[in-house]
Amino acid sequence: MVKEELDLQIETVFDPSKQITTIRCVPDNYDAFPPASIAWLDGRIIEHNKDRAAAAQALLLLPYVSGRLSPIQGCGVEIAGSLRDLFLPRKIILDHVELKPARIPSGTRTVHLCDGSYRSAALLRARRHDVMLRLSESAYTTAISPRQAVISSNFGLFARRDGQLHAILPLIAAALLYAEDLSLARFLVPVQDLTAEERQLFARVTALLAAVNVAVEAPFLQVELPALSKFLPEPAALEMFFFERHEHTSAPEDLPDFWIAILLRARANGDTKTMVAASERLQVLGQAGHQFSQREHCFIQAHLREAGVAKVCLCDKNLAEDSNQ
Repeated sequence: MVKEELDLQIETVFDPSKQITTIRCVPDNYDAFPPASIAWLDGRIIEHNKDRAAAAQALLLLPYVSGRLSPIQGCGVEIAGSLRDLFLPRKIILDHVELKPARIPSGTRTVHLCDGSYRSAALLRARRHDVMLRLSESAYTTAISPRQAVISSNFGLFARRDGQLHAILPLIAAALLYAEDLSLARFLVPVQDLTAEERQLFARVTALLAAVNVAVEAPFLQVELPALSKFLPEPAALEMFFFERHEHTSAPEDLPDFWIAILLRARANGDTKTMVAASERLQVLGQAGHQFSQREHCFIQAHLREAGVAKVCLCDKNLAEDSNQ
């Protein structure tokens, strides 16, 4: 691969002789360096549309691109505008745009993009879906069944942690690469509270996916947190949910999302003792550096005040971005 000046080159390699799919990138002077030069998915993707591949590459490497973007396989003129808009306010020069029309595939199935959060646990019961797809850094190999796809991958390395949408973009990229093989038409995404920047980005992501015949639905977007409690499973099922989707964690009790789910259920059931215990555990996790969304932060603080906790500190520096917008 030849490196051109001011050019982030991206290539998705669909090697029929290997059980792996890779995205390779070569950054240049004006690009940030991603955490790895190769992003990989265990498993062979059979049907691969170049427009969807270009969109997946852009979503995966969104935080790192500046200047010129060169998807080696090219892309159609129909999605070029949406690809450029994705990077706003950065103005990207897009290479290898083909000016002739090309067919973009369509599907029929709805996929739940599971990020292992309490929002995903609620969404599993709130909306019907045909298949659940999630990424795993711990699974030995990709496992795809009619109702579930567990994709072994390092895509999670490319996720930003400063917002619910930023954190799930690599999962959206992976689902887009598998969309034709799995006949996916609609993505259910478990986002509930977006920063001002993410709200604008969500509109651009939705437009880009619409350009490649994929609809995006976020049923919980801007819904108040307590409303999620009616969709959360019982504590034993919650524990199993988090245990299965966080293989790297020895106990679900180490996860902030587990305690938010427990707090939501306890509030709905009027269980004051459990509300206090969950709120205090979340306070400790916040002080240790976990980033909460603005709504989560306010929700936890309210319960700490109700519990009579004198000093409330949930690592306010994590909310600086929201408060400055």
